[in-house]
Amino acid sequence: MNTLRLLQWNRAKRTPHAKIGVYLLLLVIAAGGVVWVLKGDDGRLLNPGESAPLFTLKDQDNREHRLEDYRNRPVTLAFIPDLREASVAQLRSINRVIKQFDTLGVKVFAVAAGTPANAKTVHDTEHLNFPILLDEGKRVGGGYGVEAGGRASYVLGGNGRVLLPIAMVLTAEHGQQLVELTECCLDTVPQAPSRLIGKRLSDFTLPRVSDGKQESFYGDNKQKATVLFVMSAECPCSGGYDERIAALARAYTNRGVRFVALNASANETVIEIAKRAQQAGYSFPVLKDVGNVIADRISAQVTPEVFIADAKGILRYHGRIDDNRKEAMVKSHDLRNALDFLLAGKTPIRADLPTFGCAIYRAKQ
Repeated sequence: MNTLRLLQWNRAKRTPHAKIGVYLLLLVIAAGGVVWVLKGDDGRLLNPGESAPLFTLKDQDNREHRLEDYRNRPVTLAFIPDLREASVAQLRSINRVIKQFDTLGVKVFAVAAGTPANAKTVHDTEHLNFPILLDEGKRVGGGYGVEAGGRASYVLGGNGRVLLPIAMVLTAEHGQQLVELTECCLDTVPQAPSRLIGKRLSDFTLPRVSDGKQESFYGDNKQKATVLFVMSAECPCSGGYDERIAALARAYTNRGVRFVALNASANETVIEIAKRAQQAGYSFPVLKDVGNVIADRISAQVTPEVFIADAKGILRYHGRIDDNRKEAMVKSHDLRNALDFLLAGKTPIRADLPTFGCAIYRAKQ
């Protein structure tokens, strides 16, 4: 039985084992670079590793979305041919698992041909929690190898490249199919060691979002270590760490560690940042970095991301808080471990670890 027929057979069976088989085959074939087998004779979908074509499209509410604005954040694109029954079932299935995409820090878009009025009706009737982008003339779909009347999805990495094309869409079950494949594709991308490790982080002063008063990074300089937590009020990945970072601050503040949060997202207001900080139970200052001046200085890229300076202001750790978006699956408590080393008078063994999360929405120059 050839690969395409096996995939079709698995789809027809619609058993749990069949669906797992489909997912695994999709991944294995994509990894081997034989993606063309999955899509039939309609043209060529983009291969893993190819650059995703940039686009600007309006959604059902006439809001403009640019793919370029989601650099450093994974994106899924579900191309649907219309807004009829089968496509609505597909959108509904994605909406059922949207919180799982939020946990992964993945931005979800449906891309459809149709009128704004029809898209608005479907979006509001189904209470969708993701946008329907309108691709008039299917020019964007064509750039992704999705022919007129075709149905396909993509998982895009934060580097703007294709992680996985999905041509065999299980329409009514596509939400679960897409989230499972996306989770399998995502991984942290090792970054070059921070140029600041071992160097002193200069002090800075920024306004607190709570009351607008100026607050310095090092405060009274009496602490044994200072943690700079780069956060976002809107990024679901950052939000997934609210409880963890609040708990760490409570545990380590009494041991002489100062926590400071920094928000450099140009698209987030002081009011919403303050509200998020209050809801999260942050007991430490949250500062607004207008124009991302400090974020640029320290090369902060995503939310969440942490920097730890020792008692002398020397950067001793940079990277993630821990190794998994899902708290129950964490195996390496990297921020906690680094603090334990510093409080014991030792330099953290793992000083620079890869980060994952949403790209900081920087102010346009």
